[in-house]
Amino acid sequence: MTDIGAETGDRPGKLPQRRRRSRLARWLIWIGIIVGVLAVAVGITIAILLHRAEPILRASLIDTLQKRFHSRVELDALKVSVLDGFWVEGQGLRIWLPPEAESELGEGNNAQEQWRSEPWIVVGKMKFHASWRILPGKPIVISVIHVEDARILLPPKEDRPHMSMPGNKAAQTQPTADAANKQPAASSSNASQSPSKPSLFKMPPIEVGRIECQTAELIIERKQDPAKPPKVPLDFQLRKITLIPDGHGGPIAFIVDMVNAKPVGVIHTTGHFGPWVPGDPGSLPVEGDYTFDHADLGTIKGIAGILSSTGKYNGTLRRIETDGETRTPDFRLERVDKGSGVLLTTHFHAIVDGTNGNTYLQPVDAMLGHTHIVAKGQVVRASDLVAGAQGHDITLQVNVDRGRIEDILNMATNSEAPFMTGNLTLNTSFHLPFGKESVWEKLQLDGKFHLNQARFDNDKMQGRIEQLSLRGQGKPKEVKTTDPDSILSEAQGHFKLGGGNLQLPDLSYQVPGAEIVAHGTYGLKEGTLAFEGDARLDASISKVVGGWKGILLKPADRFLRKNGAGTDVPIHINGTRKEPKFGVDFDRLGKNTETNDTDKGKPPRVN
Repeated sequence: MTDIGAETGDRPGKLPQRRRRSRLARWLIWIGIIVGVLAVAVGITIAILLHRAEPILRASLIDTLQKRFHSRVELDALKVSVLDGFWVEGQGLRIWLPPEAESELGEGNNAQEQWRSEPWIVVGKMKFHASWRILPGKPIVISVIHVEDARILLPPKEDRPHMSMPGNKAAQTQPTADAANKQPAASSSNASQSPSKPSLFKMPPIEVGRIECQTAELIIERKQDPAKPPKVPLDFQLRKITLIPDGHGGPIAFIVDMVNAKPVGVIHTTGHFGPWVPGDPGSLPVEGDYTFDHADLGTIKGIAGILSSTGKYNGTLRRIETDGETRTPDFRLERVDKGSGVLLTTHFHAIVDGTNGNTYLQPVDAMLGHTHIVAKGQVVRASDLVAGAQGHDITLQVNVDRGRIEDILNMATNSEAPFMTGNLTLNTSFHLPFGKESVWEKLQLDGKFHLNQARFDNDKMQGRIEQLSLRGQGKPKEVKTTDPDSILSEAQGHFKLGGGNLQLPDLSYQVPGAEIVAHGTYGLKEGTLAFEGDARLDASISKVVGGWKGILLKPADRFLRKNGAGTDVPIHINGTRKEPKFGVDFDRLGKNTETNDTDKGKPPRVN
């Protein structure tokens, strides 16, 4: 018999090998088909899970936020991808006031109705990353949530509710039917619409490491008066906010960079706040440090300068105790040229009510140039004093125990040399009421002062003072030989400032050999003078004049020796501080009366 293998030319055993290879190829093909089917199945499963995970995750986020804010929450869309873990991006987050707070708004007020219909927090976009690894009973850990284009809108104080949120009733608030109709198709399932709706896929809780927010904005609306031009809202540009929860419901750490609305400047603050107390937001604990740089005081009507400040604060939102210091190298009035002004530094301890902005200064210790100032008082909302009033009312008690009059004058004048120099002590009440007028038009002062070692920078004025002193001492011949700068003045009395006019009801001005007692007003804005009084000299009129003219005036010595002085001459001072004009009131010559009892008519005057 012929061997089959020999006829075919194959070696013995080669056929079984081919059969084994053929079976292996078929198995590989089947394995490939099975793997492909499994891959498709896994892909379909993942797609289904993602489709289900998006609304479930969205619902979980809404539920978390509602419990945190005790408010109605809406989220337009939430997208999830699974490249390198879960990447989640949400859009259109809106948070409303709690129901209890909305109920306090009342009915019938258009502004309040508008506030009820608008969310108070709006977030344009947020995104975060989470690991694929999700274990039963364990939270989903999100290291960072990135937030963009956030906005917080607050109504005027008069329309703002007290934010009382007792209990957890608000936490059960669900999105309205109208809100549900606005949801995208991907979120149409019942499970995604209501956070409390049961679901086959129960999402574990979410644990957030930190929240970083860029380009946020805080807008505080101001009460509008229909009869007046519209008021611009206070707009705080928050450049960056970082919130770091502790993960156990405790205080939240924060880092904030923002632009202050008034005065405009950059604030950087770090600290902690919380935990939140739903029934009493005013008891929210808060503490931190701050820096306030390049604050333009020119945004406050009436004053100017660039302020910087540092400090720290702690307490509760209702009572924040603040300690800090400020520095303003060029503090001045708004009408004074840039580059003038006086260095102003302060150290202060204040108590701030964060629920309404009322501030209680206890005290402010300041240095204006070389002048030491201590002030205590309060800055409160005008509406707390007068219903419907706008702005703030400032009431202080101010004490200057050591100072220089030139420091006060330099912040109000463009001239390099001050109008007067000298030592100053002062005690006064300070009241800056609310209103649109500039600071120096509405500022009210009522106190007393003492000025010594004073001299006038104006040569003409100082020359008149020199003559008054030497003639008052009976030394008229020394007028031309004595240095006028060696004659120093002293002044004291009570004063009242109101409407930009300084009233001096009992001014006493003294130089060696003479005293001027007067009363009148000084206009701060234009520097106008309007005074009348008496020049009381130690020497008799004959010695005041001297020479042969003095001999001729000897009969008048007895006539002018009045009110305890060797010579009493009724005078007036008018004009301006730059061009003062002195005159004698002849109709009052020889009258033995005090200045405040003189005739207040318009007597003939001779300059």
